[in-house]
Amino acid sequence: MKNILALILIISGFNGFAQEELTLSDAIQISLANNFDILISKKNEEIATNNNNWGEAGRYPTIGLNVTGGTSNTNIDNPAQFLQGDIASRNWSPAATLNWTIFGGFNVRLSKERLAQLEDLSVGNTTILIENNIQAVILAFNSVLLESERLDVFQTTLDLSRDRFRYSQLKSELGSSVTFDVLQDKTAYLTDSSNYMTQRLNYQNSMRELNLLLNVEIDKPWHYIGELANTWPDYNLDELNARMTANNTNLENQYINQEILRKDAAIAQSFMYPSLNVGGGWSRNYQTQDLSGAEFRDGSNGPSGQKSTTTNYFANFTLAFTVFDGGRIRRQIENAKVQEQIGNLQIDQLKRTLSRDLMFGYETYTNRIALFEISQITLEAASFNLELGQERYDTGTINSFDFRDLQISQLQTALNYLQSRFDVDASHLELLRLTGGILDVAD
Repeated sequence: MKNILALILIISGFNGFAQEELTLSDAIQISLANNFDILISKKNEEIATNNNNWGEAGRYPTIGLNVTGGTSNTNIDNPAQFLQGDIASRNWSPAATLNWTIFGGFNVRLSKERLAQLEDLSVGNTTILIENNIQAVILAFNSVLLESERLDVFQTTLDLSRDRFRYSQLKSELGSSVTFDVLQDKTAYLTDSSNYMTQRLNYQNSMRELNLLLNVEIDKPWHYIGELANTWPDYNLDELNARMTANNTNLENQYINQEILRKDAAIAQSFMYPSLNVGGGWSRNYQTQDLSGAEFRDGSNGPSGQKSTTTNYFANFTLAFTVFDGGRIRRQIENAKVQEQIGNLQIDQLKRTLSRDLMFGYETYTNRIALFEISQITLEAASFNLELGQERYDTGTINSFDFRDLQISQLQTALNYLQSRFDVDASHLELLRLTGGILDVAD
């Protein structure tokens, strides 16, 4: 028994060491800063932002600069030629070209609008990840608080059992208690000790789950600042539905995606229009010939360092119109319109699903609040009965079996009360997520 007492004291003393404080707001900020999915999504946002410009859409001309150069050596050994021997030639040619689509069937404007919508969609995807992460962190943080309070309940029950067992031992030594009563109190004390150590493990596991979401060391200890809520706002289903329709991030993303599908259809339609392109360019060729290694028929050598320059300018325009391509463009247009119709169906489907989830979440929320209120009244009654039972047990009015039943009833009622608080909070979070208000919790 001394070993058991020592083990429980050691386990209970783990929280006595200095630990870094952690509030719910701190936990959310740490998780948002360390979550890999969110960090990756933010990088994708940067890419979408970089792409959202007129240059990517094709508004501006393309200008190219290039330089070519070369050298050659020619040996002529042909009696029919008037020049014999080695001829060395060197040349280099700088050039500039310009291509610009003046009109492409409104493709540039539509492409720019589509790029802006892709950026918005990328931001929306990040927002969904943030909302889900915040919800998970709050649930994990509340789970730690729940398990901590459950541990306190088991600690209180264990303290009471330990005091009863010591009291029974003392009475036995004085000869005023029978061995059966001592064994009964010992069994209750051992059972409560086992329950406490099991709950201690549950508490440690909940801390590890939270640390995993925070992306910190799994066994990093914290001093948690906060408590489970015991009051919640009243909601009206119609008002919640209006908020969900206006603010739900998944629905907003689906609307953005639908706009992208409309732009795809318009872009496909733009290929039915003619396109006008202009081009221009400039080039200059510099050439040097060395004929000093060659010999004319009269025996004289050719000149060295002969230079020549050629300059070329050009400008053109191209007006193109697809007369027939086997129906490819029209098929693309039809396919884009079908995709748009599919998008509309997906929006209707998502609305129905969200409405169902909201109705289920609202009914669960109101039901759990009612259960919480019942559990609160039940806990008050069970705690009062335990106090009366303690007095009657001390005076010998009831036996150890009856008192143990009261103790177990109060323990289970307290655990149910704590669980009901946690459940209401979880339902409240789900309503906030569905109506787009969960981000306000992190502020």
